[in-house]
Amino acid sequence: MIDKDLLQAYPLKRLKPIDGLSVTADVWDEAHEYHRQRQRYHALIAHGVGIVAGLEVIASDPADSQVYILPGMAISPTGDEIVLTQAVSYDLGKAQGMLYLMLTYGESKPSPDQGSSDSARLYVYSGFEVEARPELPAGSTIEIARIKRVNKDSPITDASDPMHPGNNQIDQRFRSLAGASKAVKHGIGVCYMPGVTDKGHGKGFDHVIKAAGASGAVEAFVDDDIALAAGIDQYALVHLVGQGKFQIAPNDMNVIYGYLQSGGTLFIESARGSTASGEPAADAVFLDMLSSFGLQLQDITPGHELLQRPNLFGAIPAGFESQGKPRLQDGGGVIFSTYDFGSLWQGLRRGAPAAREDIRSAHEFGANIVAYAISRRTAAQKTK
Repeated sequence: MIDKDLLQAYPLKRLKPIDGLSVTADVWDEAHEYHRQRQRYHALIAHGVGIVAGLEVIASDPADSQVYILPGMAISPTGDEIVLTQAVSYDLGKAQGMLYLMLTYGESKPSPDQGSSDSARLYVYSGFEVEARPELPAGSTIEIARIKRVNKDSPITDASDPMHPGNNQIDQRFRSLAGASKAVKHGIGVCYMPGVTDKGHGKGFDHVIKAAGASGAVEAFVDDDIALAAGIDQYALVHLVGQGKFQIAPNDMNVIYGYLQSGGTLFIESARGSTASGEPAADAVFLDMLSSFGLQLQDITPGHELLQRPNLFGAIPAGFESQGKPRLQDGGGVIFSTYDFGSLWQGLRRGAPAAREDIRSAHEFGANIVAYAISRRTAAQKTK
């Protein structure tokens, strides 16, 4: 959809030269500014803001506080073309915490041509600025990477797994590409409660996102093994995984409750792969927590949103648990499951190898869970 503000500001008037027109500096500038504006608006409307090519960020070798931005081109939010003709180094110095590496278009002041003795001709040089900021700014900048630096002396390295960059590693998952889909990429955080030894549910969610991304159903990324702390509201969905009996600290309870109040969605399951059939102790702990929040869960039945978008199901698909009567309930932003889809997403099934049809159905249902959480988050943001 075209931005109406861009259309309103689109230049529709140009200077018409006539005999006798005095071509002053102002007249010359006005004539050429028309073409510059048309070029900017063409870039914004036809291609969009973002990286056109290149501009990858890599670490120094050996690792230190410097990173390198490779040659490339981007379109700025003002429609100007940012071009790096050669690699540029940037030193983070002693900066620490969450750092956003931003690229901004800039121009020089009018000056004579470099190396020329002709002072009557002045030129404006296109340029750029690189800056690491502690928060994501609004305005005319483009994010090319972000880095969570633990302390001021931590060396910066390339991400060992680009899908899951760690601390002090270059994270390029949030780069916006010009001309590509402008769908917002939402976050999924997988949190293992105390005592969990089966930490494969994050990998299972990775498979869900790969399958969903290939079909264009959802745009999301997964952060595995996150902590319950301030800042989890950055995730549209948080997957809480339990295993045996454990206790939830009061501060963790407050974080979870605050997350739900912010419009987040909890997907709660117990890892059943390492336990015998039956209800794991973790289920009871989770249900006690939800009861303390005053939440009442209802069984999910045919026609529920979780069974309709983006993939249609006539009934809840099979999960890892093949015995007993699995439950799938929701209420107040919580999805509570005893199916253990997280294990089936990894290709596991109790008592027998998982059939390909079951894995595919589980992945499609996982995409529905993510889409449901994104829908709730989007609705909550509209009310703010």
